[in-house]
Amino acid sequence: MVALMSLWLTQVFDPGVLLRHVAMLLVVAAVAMPTIGLVRWLALAAGLVGIAGSAFVAYDPASLFWWILLVIIAVARLGFAKGWRLGAPLRREEELFHQRVVPELSAGQVRLLLGVGQWREVVPGTVLTHAGERIAELCFIVRGEVDIVVDGKKVGNTGPGTLVGEAGLSTGDVATADAVCATSVRYLGFDALRLFRLLDNHTDLQDAMELAIERSLRDKLHRSNMAVAHPGEAAR
Repeated sequence: MVALMSLWLTQVFDPGVLLRHVAMLLVVAAVAMPTIGLVRWLALAAGLVGIAGSAFVAYDPASLFWWILLVIIAVARLGFAKGWRLGAPLRREEELFHQRVVPELSAGQVRLLLGVGQWREVVPGTVLTHAGERIAELCFIVRGEVDIVVDGKKVGNTGPGTLVGEAGLSTGDVATADAVCATSVRYLGFDALRLFRLLDNHTDLQDAMELAIERSLRDKLHRSNMAVAHPGEAAR
């Protein structure tokens, strides 16, 4: 019995075994993390510990291969999230969206959002949201003016650098006003279903978009209050 206990303790405290257990513990901890960023960082740590154990303590080429693969994938995903990318930077319109809507995100994260959006050019009179209908598309205006119309009466307007349709999109309620293009308008449109699918898989993007919607609604409330206080001025 004593011999068996001694053998068991020797195996448990073997450096190679300990490193393997630490690496696997980090993998389990990664799966339990609440954000994808923490998952990737802990996966990277697990891979590094696993490489140390498989390469320098108890050489195991098969395990070493899988730990190296884990490190490569974790580094790549962290790199993309931080905006590492060869090629051109964000274009001017894309950078406007970045700065006005989601300044908290990296360029790489912004590209994920842009991947589910579409740039559109529409003529005056185009209706972006219809009162009484659910919001099908979140719009970021980059050029032109949009009138906000209730019961056929213009109650305000909005222009470049602003969102249209964010209130209904965030609550799921129908639009309370028509958003009608007063001029030719260029905007970045996000189909609601595609956007929600992306946000469901990326909590970091979801948090940023929720903040963007809160800021937009707060700004519109402020402008509405200013319009009431100064009825002779155009709401902008």
